[in-house]
Formats: sequence, structure tokens, C-alpha cells
Amino acid sequence: MWLKLSTSIEVGDMEIVLVELDKVIKSARIDFDYFDPNLKGITNFVKGYTKEVLSNICLRINTGKTAPRNSYPDSGVRILKVKNNTGKGINWDEKFFVKEDFYNKAESKAKIQIGDILMLCSAHNKIYIGRCDLVDTFPVEILEDDSRCCCVGELIMIRANPEKVMPEYLVTYLRLPVVKNQIRRMVKGQSAHLYPTDLSRLEIILPPKKIQEELAELNTSSQNEYNYRITEATELLQKARDKIEHTILNGNEPR
Repeated sequence: MWLKLSTSIEVGDMEIVLVELDKVIKSARIDFDYFDPNLKGITNFVKGYTKEVLSNICLRINTGKTAPRNSYPDSGVRILKVKNNTGKGINWDEKFFVKEDFYNKAESKAKIQIGDILMLCSAHNKIYIGRCDLVDTFPVEILEDDSRCCCVGELIMIRANPEKVMPEYLVTYLRLPVVKNQIRRMVKGQSAHLYPTDLSRLEIILPPKKIQEELAELNTSSQNEYNYRITEATELLQKARDKIEHTILNGNEPR
């Protein structure tokens, strides 16, 4: 017996895939993305590279802890929320805090440290799941607060074992489109949720450390250049709009 699964591509369009019912029952999944034949996997490995599941190269993989609604004061201990997770680097400009008593209870589970990777695991659309950033530094105010900082339950904290993999390489690997496809297959539920137990089984390709360093540096330098150009372009656009506004409101000719 076969089961027909479908997904909407564009308005009026639909993609359909037939799956053997036994496979559906065995997997306990009925979502299209899990069986999508167009999703590419990583099957070939360069000689000299090894392969490990994520849990074998990490010290911990778990979600943070979300404070009750309306429980985020204007000061206290910093907490990183989904808004801080951009996929292009932690956004420290958005500041959120929790009370001391909440942090004390959540510390053992939710405290983050430099070198941790934070991955979005809960969203209204699965396209956002898997977005991740490396905590490569702390702002001065967090360092002065004994490096106290935690994250919400919508983020998975991935703490690499530096003896087995470089965190900078791991976040580079996790951001690859082919890897994000594998992560997307793990998402469950209509509300789109990725569970640490499923993510821990993700296969990771491990080149020699020297190559890990080179790939991580290539990613970092490219990301820095991207951020610089985006900032520069944003400033130029804002200047143009300011000039347009001034011209319209004051009746002057643009200069």
C-alpha cells in the first residue's frame, strides 16, 4: 500500500510524492519534507575525512529555558531570545533580561558560554528552523556580570567538544544548505519544532583540524565582509532617504 503526501510550492501548484505505507508507519512521520526525494543528502566522503553524529562530538545539546510571559524586566541577567538569533551572528543590540530568581533556577540548563552555538528550534514556519549563530564573544556588561547569560527554550544550545571539533567549523558546517536540508527533515509537528534528541543524531563530516581552521576562517572573513557591505549600503540608503525627505518637506532642490 502507498500513501500520497503533498506540499504547496506556489499558489495553484502542488508537489506530490508516493510513499510505501510500511515506511510511513516505521518512521512515524507523515510530513512531506521528511520523504521529499529532492532533498540532497551527504553520501560521499573525501578520503581522510571522518564522520560522526553530533552527540559524539559535543559536550551538551539541549534547549534553554523560557521565562513566563511578561516576566522580562528592564534590568537583571541577560537572556538571548529568538530575536537575537539572526543566522549571521548574535545580535547583541536587542537586550532582554530575566530576574535573579529565574536565572538561578535556569542556570544549570540554560546558561551559555563563549564557544556555544545557538540554533533556532521552534518557529511558526519550518523554513526558519536550524538558523544558528556562534557565541564568539560577550559584551562588556555581560563579562562584568561574571559572564552570566542564558537563552530561551526556543533555542538549542550546542556545546562542541573542542578536542573533537572546532566550534567555528561546526557552525560553518551547520549553515551549509545541504546540512540545513537534513535538519529540516527532523522537524516535527504543525507548529514546526526541532528536538535536541533528533538533532543529536545529525551526521557531521570532520576534515582534519587544519582544514577545519581554513574553512572556518573562510566563512568568518566572508561573513565579516558581507556585514561590512550591508552596513555600508544601509547607511547610503538612509542618507538618500534623508535627503529626499528634506527636499519634500522644505521644498528645496536635491543636492
